[in-house]
Amino acid sequence: MKTQLKALFILVDVLIIMVAYALSPTELSLAGTGVRKLNISLDSLMVPAPDSAQAATLAVTEVSAPEKVRDSSHQRILFFGDSMLEGLSRRLCDYVAANGHEQKTVLWYSSSSEKWATTKTLDYYIREVKPTFIICCLCSNELFVRDLDRREKFIATIVKKMGNTPFVWISPPNWKEDTGINERIIRQVGKERYFDSTHLTLARGRDKAHPTFDAAAHWFDLVAEWLESDQTAHPIVMKKPTEKTKWTNVTLMQPNDPGK
Repeated sequence: MKTQLKALFILVDVLIIMVAYALSPTELSLAGTGVRKLNISLDSLMVPAPDSAQAATLAVTEVSAPEKVRDSSHQRILFFGDSMLEGLSRRLCDYVAANGHEQKTVLWYSSSSEKWATTKTLDYYIREVKPTFIICCLCSNELFVRDLDRREKFIATIVKKMGNTPFVWISPPNWKEDTGINERIIRQVGKERYFDSTHLTLARGRDKAHPTFDAAAHWFDLVAEWLESDQTAHPIVMKKPTEKTKWTNVTLMQPNDPGK
Protein backbone atom coordinates (compact mmCIF):
# COMPACT_ATOMS: atom_id res chain seq x y z
CA MET A 1 0.00 0.00 0.00
CA LYS A 2 2.86 2.40 0.92
CA THR A 3 4.59 1.55 -2.35
CA GLN A 4 1.45 2.45 -4.33
CA LEU A 5 1.09 5.79 -2.55
CA LYS A 6 4.76 6.58 -3.15
CA ALA A 7 4.34 5.87 -6.85
CA LEU A 8 1.26 8.09 -6.99
CA PHE A 9 3.10 11.01 -5.36
CA ILE A 10 5.94 10.62 -7.85
CA LEU A 11 3.50 10.76 -10.77
CA VAL A 12 1.85 13.90 -9.36
CA ASP A 13 5.25 15.57 -8.96
CA VAL A 14 6.22 14.73 -12.55
CA LEU A 15 2.91 16.06 -13.83
CA ILE A 16 3.38 19.35 -11.96
CA ILE A 17 6.88 19.73 -13.40
CA MET A 18 5.67 19.01 -16.95
CA VAL A 19 2.82 21.53 -16.75
CA ALA A 20 5.09 24.20 -15.24
CA TYR A 21 7.58 23.73 -18.03
CA ALA A 22 4.90 23.75 -20.71
CA LEU A 23 3.84 27.18 -19.54
CA SER A 24 7.41 28.50 -19.18
CA PRO A 25 9.24 30.46 -21.93
CA THR A 26 12.32 28.15 -21.96
CA GLU A 27 12.85 24.71 -23.47
CA LEU A 28 13.82 21.57 -21.53
CA SER A 29 15.73 18.53 -22.68
CA LEU A 30 15.47 15.25 -20.82
CA ALA A 31 18.07 12.59 -21.76
CA GLY A 32 18.58 14.33 -25.10
CA THR A 33 14.87 14.38 -25.86
CA GLY A 34 13.08 17.73 -26.15
CA VAL A 35 9.87 18.06 -24.24
CA ARG A 36 7.24 19.73 -26.38
CA LYS A 37 5.73 22.83 -24.83
CA LEU A 38 2.00 23.36 -24.63
CA ASN A 39 0.81 26.31 -26.69
CA ILE A 40 -0.97 27.98 -23.78
CA SER A 41 -0.75 31.63 -22.79
CA LEU A 42 -2.30 33.52 -19.93
CA ASP A 43 -4.09 35.72 -22.45
CA SER A 44 -5.85 32.69 -23.88
CA LEU A 45 -7.28 31.94 -20.45
CA MET A 46 -8.76 35.42 -20.10
CA VAL A 47 -12.30 36.31 -21.19
CA PRO A 48 -11.91 38.74 -24.10
CA ALA A 49 -13.04 42.29 -23.43
CA PRO A 50 -15.88 43.58 -25.60
CA ASP A 51 -14.97 45.87 -28.44
CA SER A 52 -16.01 49.54 -28.33
CA ALA A 53 -19.36 48.92 -30.03
CA GLN A 54 -20.18 46.09 -27.62
CA ALA A 55 -19.10 48.20 -24.65
CA ALA A 56 -21.35 51.04 -25.75
CA THR A 57 -24.28 48.65 -26.12
CA LEU A 58 -23.65 47.22 -22.66
CA ALA A 59 -23.43 50.70 -21.16
CA VAL A 60 -26.75 51.73 -22.69
CA THR A 61 -28.36 48.52 -21.51
CA GLU A 62 -27.18 49.05 -17.94
CA VAL A 63 -28.53 52.61 -17.59
CA SER A 64 -31.79 52.19 -19.47
CA ALA A 65 -34.70 52.70 -17.09
CA PRO A 66 -37.74 50.44 -17.34
CA GLU A 67 -40.69 51.94 -19.15
CA LYS A 68 -43.24 53.40 -16.77
CA VAL A 69 -46.70 51.88 -16.72
CA ARG A 70 -49.53 54.37 -16.43
CA ASP A 71 -51.72 53.72 -13.40
CA SER A 72 -55.17 53.18 -14.90
CA SER A 73 -56.94 52.59 -11.60
CA HIS A 74 -59.60 54.81 -10.05
CA GLN A 75 -57.97 57.70 -8.18
CA ARG A 76 -59.09 59.61 -5.11
CA ILE A 77 -57.31 62.91 -5.61
CA LEU A 78 -56.68 65.42 -2.84
CA PHE A 79 -55.89 68.86 -4.27
CA PHE A 80 -54.66 71.45 -1.77
CA GLY A 81 -52.93 74.79 -1.79
CA ASP A 82 -53.41 78.54 -2.11
CA SER A 83 -55.75 80.74 -4.17
CA MET A 84 -54.31 79.47 -7.47
CA LEU A 85 -56.60 76.47 -6.95
CA GLU A 86 -59.68 78.56 -7.65
CA GLY A 87 -59.14 78.29 -11.39
CA LEU A 88 -57.19 75.03 -11.51
CA SER A 89 -59.63 72.99 -9.42
CA ARG A 90 -62.56 73.90 -11.68
CA ARG A 91 -60.78 72.21 -14.55
CA LEU A 92 -59.75 69.30 -12.32
CA CYS A 93 -63.45 68.61 -11.75
CA ASP A 94 -63.88 68.22 -15.52
CA TYR A 95 -61.00 65.75 -15.65
CA VAL A 96 -62.11 63.53 -12.78
CA ALA A 97 -65.62 63.31 -14.22
CA ALA A 98 -64.25 62.31 -17.64
CA ASN A 99 -61.77 59.76 -16.29
CA GLY A 100 -63.72 58.04 -13.53
CA HIS A 101 -61.77 59.60 -10.66
CA GLU A 102 -62.95 61.61 -7.66
CA GLN A 103 -61.44 64.66 -6.02
CA LYS A 104 -61.47 66.81 -2.92
CA THR A 105 -60.12 70.38 -3.14
CA VAL A 106 -58.98 72.32 -0.09
CA LEU A 107 -58.32 75.94 -1.04
CA TRP A 108 -56.75 78.11 1.65
CA TYR A 109 -56.65 81.72 0.51
CA SER A 110 -53.32 83.53 1.07
CA SER A 111 -51.82 80.38 2.55
CA SER A 112 -48.14 79.60 2.52
CA SER A 113 -45.92 76.59 3.08
CA GLU A 114 -45.72 77.66 6.73
CA LYS A 115 -49.50 77.41 7.19
CA TRP A 116 -49.69 73.91 5.73
CA ALA A 117 -46.57 72.71 7.56
CA THR A 118 -47.32 74.03 11.05
CA THR A 119 -51.03 73.13 11.28
CA LYS A 120 -52.77 69.75 11.19
CA THR A 121 -54.92 70.77 8.22
CA LEU A 122 -53.19 68.57 5.67
CA ASP A 123 -53.00 65.66 8.12
CA TYR A 124 -56.75 66.00 8.74
CA TYR A 125 -57.73 65.91 5.05
CA ILE A 126 -55.38 63.04 4.28
CA ARG A 127 -57.12 61.02 7.01
CA GLU A 128 -60.58 62.08 5.79
CA VAL A 129 -60.09 61.63 2.04
CA LYS A 130 -57.62 58.73 2.12
CA PRO A 131 -56.23 59.89 -1.22
CA THR A 132 -54.50 57.60 -3.68
CA PHE A 133 -52.96 60.65 -5.35
CA ILE A 134 -52.19 64.16 -4.10
CA ILE A 135 -51.77 67.38 -6.08
CA CYS A 136 -50.32 70.45 -4.40
CA CYS A 137 -50.15 73.99 -5.78
CA LEU A 138 -48.46 76.23 -3.28
CA CYS A 139 -45.89 79.01 -2.71
CA SER A 140 -47.42 81.68 -4.95
CA ASN A 141 -47.37 83.90 -1.87
CA GLU A 142 -43.68 83.15 -1.32
CA LEU A 143 -42.18 84.13 -4.67
CA PHE A 144 -40.21 87.02 -3.23
CA VAL A 145 -39.26 85.77 0.24
CA ARG A 146 -35.68 85.92 1.50
CA ASP A 147 -35.79 83.34 4.29
CA LEU A 148 -35.42 80.45 1.84
CA ASP A 149 -33.80 77.99 4.26
CA ARG A 150 -36.74 78.39 6.62
CA ARG A 151 -39.27 77.97 3.81
CA GLU A 152 -37.52 74.87 2.52
CA LYS A 153 -37.96 73.25 5.93
CA PHE A 154 -41.71 73.90 5.69
CA ILE A 155 -41.78 72.34 2.21
CA ALA A 156 -39.90 69.30 3.54
CA THR A 157 -42.47 68.95 6.34
CA ILE A 158 -45.33 69.03 3.81
CA VAL A 159 -43.62 66.33 1.75
CA LYS A 160 -43.21 64.23 4.89
CA LYS A 161 -46.91 64.61 5.70
CA MET A 162 -47.83 63.20 2.27
CA GLY A 163 -45.78 60.12 3.08
CA ASN A 164 -45.83 57.31 0.52
CA THR A 165 -48.87 58.58 -1.35
CA PRO A 166 -47.97 59.46 -4.97
CA PHE A 167 -48.00 63.25 -5.37
CA VAL A 168 -47.03 66.14 -7.62
CA TRP A 169 -46.34 69.78 -6.86
CA ILE A 170 -47.54 72.40 -9.36
CA SER A 171 -45.21 75.37 -9.14
CA PRO A 172 -46.50 78.95 -8.90
CA PRO A 173 -47.14 80.60 -12.28
CA ASN A 174 -44.51 83.29 -11.83
CA TRP A 175 -45.51 86.76 -12.96
CA LYS A 176 -42.06 88.02 -11.97
CA GLU A 177 -38.81 86.23 -11.31
CA ASP A 178 -38.81 84.61 -7.89
CA THR A 179 -36.01 84.80 -5.34
CA GLY A 180 -35.42 81.06 -5.29
CA ILE A 181 -38.50 79.36 -3.84
CA ASN A 182 -38.99 77.16 -6.91
CA GLU A 183 -35.47 75.78 -6.65
CA ARG A 184 -36.18 74.91 -3.02
CA ILE A 185 -39.36 73.09 -4.04
CA ILE A 186 -37.46 71.06 -6.64
CA ARG A 187 -34.82 70.14 -4.09
CA GLN A 188 -37.46 68.61 -1.84
CA VAL A 189 -39.84 66.97 -4.32
CA GLY A 190 -37.60 66.11 -7.29
CA LYS A 191 -38.11 67.01 -10.93
CA GLU A 192 -40.43 64.07 -11.62
CA ARG A 193 -42.91 65.41 -9.06
CA TYR A 194 -42.54 69.07 -10.00
CA PHE A 195 -44.61 70.69 -12.75
CA ASP A 196 -42.80 73.83 -13.88
CA SER A 197 -45.32 76.65 -14.39
CA THR A 198 -42.75 79.44 -14.19
CA HIS A 199 -42.29 79.73 -17.96
CA LEU A 200 -45.98 79.77 -18.94
CA THR A 201 -47.56 82.74 -20.66
CA LEU A 202 -51.02 83.04 -19.10
CA ALA A 203 -53.71 85.69 -19.31
CA ARG A 204 -53.97 87.29 -15.86
CA GLY A 205 -56.79 88.87 -13.90
CA ARG A 206 -56.95 92.38 -12.48
CA ASP A 207 -54.26 91.71 -9.90
CA LYS A 208 -51.82 90.75 -12.69
CA ALA A 209 -51.00 87.58 -10.75
CA HIS A 210 -53.89 85.10 -10.84
CA PRO A 211 -54.66 83.58 -14.25
CA THR A 212 -58.16 84.05 -15.62
CA PHE A 213 -60.41 80.99 -15.38
CA ASP A 214 -59.87 80.23 -19.08
CA ALA A 215 -56.10 80.57 -18.67
CA ALA A 216 -56.19 78.39 -15.57
CA ALA A 217 -58.11 75.74 -17.53
CA HIS A 218 -55.39 75.77 -20.18
CA TRP A 219 -52.78 75.61 -17.42
CA PHE A 220 -54.37 72.50 -15.94
CA ASP A 221 -54.65 70.93 -19.41
CA LEU A 222 -50.86 71.11 -19.56
CA VAL A 223 -50.59 69.62 -16.07
CA ALA A 224 -52.92 66.76 -17.02
CA GLU A 225 -50.93 65.99 -20.16
CA TRP A 226 -47.79 65.85 -18.03
CA LEU A 227 -49.50 63.60 -15.47
CA GLU A 228 -50.04 60.99 -18.19
CA SER A 229 -46.47 61.12 -19.43
CA ASP A 230 -43.24 59.33 -18.49
CA GLN A 231 -41.88 62.65 -17.25
CA THR A 232 -43.75 62.27 -13.99
CA ALA A 233 -42.93 59.80 -11.22
CA HIS A 234 -46.35 58.12 -11.14
CA PRO A 235 -48.33 58.54 -14.41
CA ILE A 236 -52.12 58.36 -14.11
CA VAL A 237 -54.95 58.44 -16.64
CA MET A 238 -56.03 62.04 -17.32
CA LYS A 239 -57.63 62.12 -20.75
CA LYS A 240 -58.81 65.55 -21.85
CA PRO A 241 -62.54 66.03 -21.13
CA THR A 242 -65.02 67.05 -23.81
CA GLU A 243 -67.59 68.46 -21.39
CA LYS A 244 -67.59 70.80 -18.42
CA THR A 245 -69.00 69.86 -15.05
CA LYS A 246 -69.83 71.55 -11.74
CA TRP A 247 -67.24 72.88 -9.32
CA THR A 248 -67.85 70.51 -6.40
CA ASN A 249 -66.22 69.01 -3.29
CA VAL A 250 -64.38 72.23 -2.48
CA THR A 251 -63.51 73.49 1.00
CA LEU A 252 -62.67 77.22 1.13
CA MET A 253 -60.52 78.48 3.98
CA GLN A 254 -60.00 82.18 4.62
CA PRO A 255 -56.60 83.84 5.31
CA ASN A 256 -57.33 84.23 9.04
CA ASP A 257 -58.49 80.62 9.42
CA PRO A 258 -56.28 78.98 12.09
CA GLY A 259 -56.52 75.62 10.35
CA LYS A 260 -57.09 72.26 11.98
